[in-house]
Amino acid sequence: MTEKQILNKQKESVDASPAKSLLSDLAELRALLRATGRAYLQRLEGDIDELAVWARMRASEKKMPKPGIRNLGDMVTLVRKLDVKPIKGRRKDLKKIDATIGDLRELVAKS
Repeated sequence: MTEKQILNKQKESVDASPAKSLLSDLAELRALLRATGRAYLQRLEGDIDELAVWARMRASEKKMPKPGIRNLGDMVTLVRKLDVKPIKGRRKDLKKIDATIGDLRELVAKS
């Protein structure tokens, strides 16, 4: 950068109002939110995909031990009793989904 460009940049930053600075920061915050949200959803969807693969393998088994059947029943109950209101877009609903997936993964690990 030339000396003239540096001086112009300094002048612009002095002339910039806090409101303009906030607008820029809010745009960056929005992009950060979207990137973080996408990464979070991808992680949860990946976990669900792993659980689905595990369930497909169990579904193809001819004879399953009783504890395995009990675990599957517990897993079905966990998913069915999940009470969320997606239209509201609440963090607590995301936490419930995340916790349910965690519980399902624990049950898979025990099997």
